[in-house]
Amino acid sequence: MLLSTPGHTPGHQSLLVRLPKTGPVILGGDVAHFQTSFEHRYVPTNNWSKEASLQSMDKIAAVIAKEHAKLWINHAQPQSDAQKKLPTYYE
Repeated sequence: MLLSTPGHTPGHQSLLVRLPKTGPVILGGDVAHFQTSFEHRYVPTNNWSKEASLQSMDKIAAVIAKEHAKLWINHAQPQSDAQKKLPTYYE
């Protein structure tokens, strides 16, 4: 499911994927650049709109709570390092 998450850019979108074994995962793209940015609602100065960015982070937090989803943050290297890589995969 596409989730409108403007802020980084006016048309930014995130993606909610419901995997049968892994469960719901949100591919956050640039809704936040790092886990700490998401947790503390830090918005980079080069984002298109600080207000929209904050609203989008709140929206994602609400989806996480409702769906019990995991948030995969595009630029979060520690998170990426801990995730499965080919040839393994998420089901």
